[in-house]
Amino acid sequence: MRWDKGNKGFSLVELLTVMSVIVILAAILMPLVGNAINDAKKLRASKNLQQIATAYVSFSLKDHFRELNNCKNAAEWAGTLSKHEELNVASVFIFNDDYLVESNRRATPKTIGIRKNDQWSINPDFENFPLSVVVISGIASRAPAATTPIAYSRGLDHRTGKWRPARGNNGGVYGEIGGIIVFLDGHVEFYSNLTDEANMLVNYYTGEKTSKISEAVNSGARALSWTGVEWEAKQK
Repeated sequence: MRWDKGNKGFSLVELLTVMSVIVILAAILMPLVGNAINDAKKLRASKNLQQIATAYVSFSLKDHFRELNNCKNAAEWAGTLSKHEELNVASVFIFNDDYLVESNRRATPKTIGIRKNDQWSINPDFENFPLSVVVISGIASRAPAATTPIAYSRGLDHRTGKWRPARGNNGGVYGEIGGIIVFLDGHVEFYSNLTDEANMLVNYYTGEKTSKISEAVNSGARALSWTGVEWEAKQK
């Protein structure tokens, strides 16, 4: 092939300039893309929690509260909703960006319960799978809907009002960055913590602000994670 002297290529300086621009653009865009992905995941998690709140409110119209309040962990609580045909989608309780889910070698279960020939049983794959959601059992029937939490992303330390690091069986789904809480009326919020005055919840009995989620519910209410009871509310 004959080289045309009139058709000059890029000089080294020009190539380095182009590469520098690309690197700068990548440095600017990558965090934005990462933030957009994280926001999308949190939005999906928020919708999952809203589904749980909706199913709970619908369940509250039935006469099975004792069965629900006697549950010992989040899987059993979810199973009760499934048994009474309120919610049977396992992924609602399982967030794909949860470090426990990512490190689990088992396939993510599709259903919470299994119904065969009018006989219901909890799906053993769901029963033993790490769940991303902590649910609150034993909520009073007249609890204020707008300020009473019903479920939240795993990892909130009720003593400190902060989310735990992403490690262990009950660490924060999003680490210490924060977590999501859904209330009885279905609205969800992402909290970096509950200690800042703007982030505080409402004390169930006094109406004052509180950093402890266990004070935002009635006495006797219990938080259930996939491993068992995390805390029980007690009136002071």
